[in-house]
Amino acid sequence: MANLSKTKALFAFTSPRTIEKIIPEIKILSENFEGQKWSGNDQVQIDFFQTLFDSEYYEGDTFPSNPALAARDRITRAPKALGFVDLKPTVKLTEAGKLLLAEKRLDETFTRQLLKFQLPSPYHTKSKTVDFSVKPYLELLRLVKVLGSISKTEIALFFSQLTNYNDFEKIVSKIKDFQKNSKPYKGSRKMYVAECFENEILEIFHQEVQDKKLKTRESSDTSLQKFIKTKRANMKDYADAFVRYIRATELVTFQKRTFRLIISPQKVEEVNYILKGVDRKPSVFKNTSEFKNYLFNPFSIKLLSDNKELLIKQIENLGLYEFDRTISIEELKDILDRLRISVKSKNIEEKKKELKDYKELPDILDVFEQIKKKEVPDAPLFLEWNVWRALVMLNYAKRVDGNFIMDIDGMPLNYAPGQKPDIESEYTDFGIITEVTMSGGNTQYKMESESVPRHFGKAKELLNKEMYCLFVAPKISEGTLAHYFNLNRFNTKLYGGKTKIIPLSIDQFIEFIKSGIENKFNNPEKLKNWLERQWLNNQKMEDENVWSENIDKSILKWAS
Repeated sequence: MANLSKTKALFAFTSPRTIEKIIPEIKILSENFEGQKWSGNDQVQIDFFQTLFDSEYYEGDTFPSNPALAARDRITRAPKALGFVDLKPTVKLTEAGKLLLAEKRLDETFTRQLLKFQLPSPYHTKSKTVDFSVKPYLELLRLVKVLGSISKTEIALFFSQLTNYNDFEKIVSKIKDFQKNSKPYKGSRKMYVAECFENEILEIFHQEVQDKKLKTRESSDTSLQKFIKTKRANMKDYADAFVRYIRATELVTFQKRTFRLIISPQKVEEVNYILKGVDRKPSVFKNTSEFKNYLFNPFSIKLLSDNKELLIKQIENLGLYEFDRTISIEELKDILDRLRISVKSKNIEEKKKELKDYKELPDILDVFEQIKKKEVPDAPLFLEWNVWRALVMLNYAKRVDGNFIMDIDGMPLNYAPGQKPDIESEYTDFGIITEVTMSGGNTQYKMESESVPRHFGKAKELLNKEMYCLFVAPKISEGTLAHYFNLNRFNTKLYGGKTKIIPLSIDQFIEFIKSGIENKFNNPEKLKNWLERQWLNNQKMEDENVWSENIDKSILKWAS
């Protein structure tokens, strides 16, 4: 049971990093450990983590020194708190968990369960110092609606202080003051934000500062400077997690260019219905059993799509008038799902057409700069999306498909599945997969050394054409460069023979795209020739550094 006395601000679920990752993890838990005691049972926790580690879903190759703790980190936080698993007296998949594993209308399932998360609850002991009374995801949705838009920085600075829903207007005022006061500020935006973080942290944790209780869990440094730095990092991490989880409801999207969180134009009615119908005050339960009945029931929160008349109206709003209005709600939801998929596909195709006239180039370049500075809400996801936009802009491919998931408004929602490359491009007689990462150093090598060539081999087999791979990262690590340099030179049956992986930094990729546009690229054969030439150079050059330097020199001329 979490102890609210240990916190003065709202906290979010940072594990798993994206809410969708709960699905394979609770599947492994329920299929292998249902009926077994979890709480206090280190061996079951260790066995679970080992099973997860050995599965195709685990990312990374480092086994933790404390697997029981790592297991609890993954299961006793979001999966338990959101009602997908019951851990007492033994492991059991709940009705909400079963619905989640069915993977039908995930946005609805996530919405219902996130709206039920409240502080305090029978899963959280009451705080002696802070009067917690809030449903965080409900109030975050309300805040986005009332303000029109909100940034991740504003969530970190101010929404984190909304421990009681009665303070909502106070938080709105703080955000508006933050926005207003930034304009006359004499220093840089970075300095302004840092100053605001310091002021808010000193206000939130004034008692700790006054009592000189400044030790943080991560460090023995007890200076005020270290205390503020740690609290700021925590607030930013939680803001990031709040954004990731609430995006899974698909009720919110990102504003183009600013990447502030906004209500999806397609979901305004649904949000209004929720804000009007869901009680802001946390429910009071007689006992844990009553709380579990509410939490585990996937339909104890009503959404607009549960109202048949409003559901029919939504279908009509999307342009369909000829359909059977007497069918069940679930069948009507199926019709609405198909219509939304159609709208999403149409939006993606329209976005592709917009990209092909080069007008979006300044925006693409600007987004790359924001990605490098990590000024976007989710840098790895936005890198996938922006590289896809750049490749679509190059034009002259039969198709350029991003395997990441976009929302109905055409903004990036979630990463490409682990079994697929990030982006696939097909030309008449060759194909390219593009893999992107924000990782660097040894982490980059560990994360990408096996998956990239595996995706290359699978794509080559499926497409049955000459295949190349562009690997894009902020900086190519020495280990990654050496690995691909050698892998390209040796036959590996698993990868379809010799791989043809060409690593580019983000800056090199930008120059690659700009060169194509400036040279009015219109002949895919030039692209194939350049890729092939980089691979042939790989076969004869003395080491990876010489090869990398040669790639760099050739980029400006590839499309000429």
